Amino acid sequence: MASNLKGVKKSTLTNEMRRALREYKNDHPSSSQKDLQQWVQQNFHLSISQSTISNTLKRSAKYLSNEMKNSNVKRHKSAKYHDLEKVLYEWFLQYQEKVNMTREMIQTKAKEFLQKTHGETNPEFNFSSGWLNRFKARHCIKSYWRYGESGLVVMENIENALPGI
Repeated sequence: MASNLKGVKKSTLTNEMRRALREYKNDHPSSSQKDLQQWVQQNFHLSISQSTISNTLKRSAKYLSNEMKNSNVKRHKSAKYHDLEKVLYEWFLQYQEKVNMTREMIQTKAKEFLQKTHGETNPEFNFSSGWLNRFKARHCIKSYWRYGESGLVVMENIENALPGI
């Protein structure tokens, strides 16, 4: 496949850049797509095509919405089951300090929530490592290691024993 852009470095806008471009267009509605190309070149030092400008303007509601939590990613893959991910994320936030969250725990809980929210589990939908990585990226979840005995403590036992102490 031959390219007419031989020797031109490929540039991709992040969602934050796309949001800034859309806001600039809202502030300057008479700007042409050529003007917007020049604006991107001056502000972000990127050479982008006219089609990138066009696609960004077409999808402006997506880039201006607050649904995107991680705005520095270049491509954002949305969740297949938004309601499931919302419930799973709330569960994660509630228990992350009390329990060592493992990959298996999150995947198992996701399967349980899918069955509760959508009845039978979807055999085509697999909570794979890739799904888990994208889930964590969508919700800005980082993994940390707990060292020593701190990871072995059952917080519920401590909370139950505290009144007696």
